[in-house]
Amino acid sequence: MGQISSEMQWLLEAYKQEPVAKNIKDAEKIKLSQLVSNLGFFYEKFRNAIDYNEEHLIRRNSLRRFLRRQILFIQEKEAIKISHSLIYEFIRAKYLPNDTLPETIIDELAETIIKYLIIYNYLQANNFSKKQKLIDWVIELAACEIDEQLFPIDKELAMVNFMYSKMVSGMSFVKTEIEPKEKNLQIYIAVLKTLGKADQNKVYYRLLKLHIPEWNNLTTEKVNDFCQNLINIKAKIDSHLNHPIGFQLYRAVKKQSVFFQILKEILDKKENLEIFGNDEKLTEKIKLTCEHRYNHIRGKLIGSIIRVIIYILLTKTILALVLEVPYDLLFVGELNMRSLLINIIFHPVLMLIVAITIRVPGPKNTQIILEETKKIVSGEERKIIFKGKGSLQKGSASYVVINIIYFVMFLISFGIVVYGLRLLKFNLLSGLLFIFFLTLVSFFGFRLRNLANQFLVLPRKDNLKNFVVDFLSLPIIRVGRTLSTNFAKVNIFIYILDFIIETPLKMLIEFFEKAVSFIREKREEISE
Repeated sequence: MGQISSEMQWLLEAYKQEPVAKNIKDAEKIKLSQLVSNLGFFYEKFRNAIDYNEEHLIRRNSLRRFLRRQILFIQEKEAIKISHSLIYEFIRAKYLPNDTLPETIIDELAETIIKYLIIYNYLQANNFSKKQKLIDWVIELAACEIDEQLFPIDKELAMVNFMYSKMVSGMSFVKTEIEPKEKNLQIYIAVLKTLGKADQNKVYYRLLKLHIPEWNNLTTEKVNDFCQNLINIKAKIDSHLNHPIGFQLYRAVKKQSVFFQILKEILDKKENLEIFGNDEKLTEKIKLTCEHRYNHIRGKLIGSIIRVIIYILLTKTILALVLEVPYDLLFVGELNMRSLLINIIFHPVLMLIVAITIRVPGPKNTQIILEETKKIVSGEERKIIFKGKGSLQKGSASYVVINIIYFVMFLISFGIVVYGLRLLKFNLLSGLLFIFFLTLVSFFGFRLRNLANQFLVLPRKDNLKNFVVDFLSLPIIRVGRTLSTNFAKVNIFIYILDFIIETPLKMLIEFFEKAVSFIREKREEISE
């Protein structure tokens, strides 16, 4: 393979482009006290540790928290003040560099914030059903746009568009009734979610920009027009996001995105841009990149497994001392050491066993990635068949039968667990705690297995062993997922941080910044 396609050539040119530097020769740079900045940085690290999020969402979540604090809590009305506070706060948190950015960036960002203040004021002035959800939606859109304004993603979008064009031209829909325009849009959404790692809010923002191409440069008149049509526009975007084919297509595109992720990692290193067209060098680089990703996954797995085991061991020990021991002594009359020790030791050991059985992809997987990635680079035809499956209609015979089967699976899975606990003479509280942590460990193990398989393109083997494991574990994993999701939403400590601690702390940091600046100025006056 010595040739590269014209689309690949376009992608290479996009990656060779350097960001256009603005003429800031005469502009004052924003410089903050290092001492005060460290305080803001350490708080941000602590806040992110308490409320865990994926790495690519951490910065945008900080933006969302900031906007909610300034617009909803403090009720700040002036865009320039919000912009000023945001830039300073992000420099302190070390999301933005100190003593580098021009003062003009504050005015530029204020122009963007004005648009969202107009929309927010419109929502506040009118009676809408689910008004708070609409306000939250607008805040999320603002966070997405500001994030891209401060941290441009031109190369990432180029890769998304490249994969999208390949999927549109190479994917054939079989027995799937869908209009061509909607089909292309659903492919785009799937590419954003898989390759672009876009969450629901980011997809909303990108679809809004498709609907209104001039979104980033709207006049006040156009913003007012948007406000009048906001409900209809949101409903239209919702219809695309909730399309029946969406999740099925996402799963099909997810496996294809692996080839483009490997290609993206190669392109991210500028020195690799010259190897395309050289078959031997490209082959070697793809293999090395795959191995690097596998090693990276191994490292993340080890770290995640250790954290989960420590978390379970500590939590179980605390609950045993706080709940199980008093319950046994007060209501049972004696301490059941066997159930107590099983409840403390079993789940960490189970997590360890699950971890040992997890395997990252191997040479066969790398070979498939190598072949498909080289086809993408050369422009060789790749046929991807997508066959949509009809969704079950509520109330239909099939829907009833499938739900009965799932209910039977649930009864069998938890029935076996309850029977085993009765044999071991667990009391009610000990049994409930055992089942609670069993579901959580099962869900954590499932997530870790997905982490290990994120670059897996080999099909999963359909055999009796996998069927039995799925049959027995699926209900337990599903309950664990529900419990994990709901407990994550009810985090009292996060609420206290956001509404009681964070606002006065950030105001105190700003005061320190002004005090340090004042002292610096006075010292300079004396030295003159």
